[in-house]
Amino acid sequence: MRLPALSALSPVQICLAVAGTVAGLLLLSTLARDPALAAWLALALGAASLAVAVFLMRKVRLFEFRPEVLAGDLILPRASRARSPKLLVPLQFSNAGGCDGVIQWVALRLTIDGQNDRSVLLSPVAEVDMQGFLHAKRQITPDNAIDPFVAFVLEGKRVVAKFVLFDVSERGRSVPLDLRPGRYSFEVFLKTSASAQPRLERRFEHVLTEKHIEEYRADTTVYLINYNITLPAMRRELAAGEWLPRTREA
Repeated sequence: MRLPALSALSPVQICLAVAGTVAGLLLLSTLARDPALAAWLALALGAASLAVAVFLMRKVRLFEFRPEVLAGDLILPRASRARSPKLLVPLQFSNAGGCDGVIQWVALRLTIDGQNDRSVLLSPVAEVDMQGFLHAKRQITPDNAIDPFVAFVLEGKRVVAKFVLFDVSERGRSVPLDLRPGRYSFEVFLKTSASAQPRLERRFEHVLTEKHIEEYRADTTVYLINYNITLPAMRRELAAGEWLPRTREA
């Protein structure tokens, strides 16, 4: 690197350079005679470096795409026109970062009564218009099911609520979903433009009782609500529709 000639520097710059050099030499001389001062100065510089690193990390995270998905509720739509059970899951997508990104796909893995060797992968087959779902007496119809569920852009600092209908992946090759009483464990996987591989985002459980099975077979919509998880965006969006049960189950 070519250094500037002294003639190119102003008198102020020359004075500052000389003063800096002298101060540096004095500091090195002092530290050589006082090890305690040297240790204290090293500690102070380390703390300052850590503070700067944390500050820069937070600044960088503000410009990242940081997607999350929140889930916990489950709806079994009326079965009158369904050849096999499908699961309607309210999902709340949020982006804590300041950069836009793409939600590419979402999937569920269902395990019943802890039988991991019989876990079933569920894929999104449609996005449901809940107002249309309510107007159709809580039944999935071609008018309220937006087929298929596709990737979408999630803007920075935004929250988006979607009601996604899931069915068994590779229907015809996999065993159809057979509803029976038991403990249903769900794992939510999310693939976004921010990650090369799908990530496990959430886990939630519901207990399906014999009463639930009877209601479903009697052509009644069954709601399984996780009251320990807050889904403010979607519940606020549909408060007027009263899609949630009026009474909390024990």
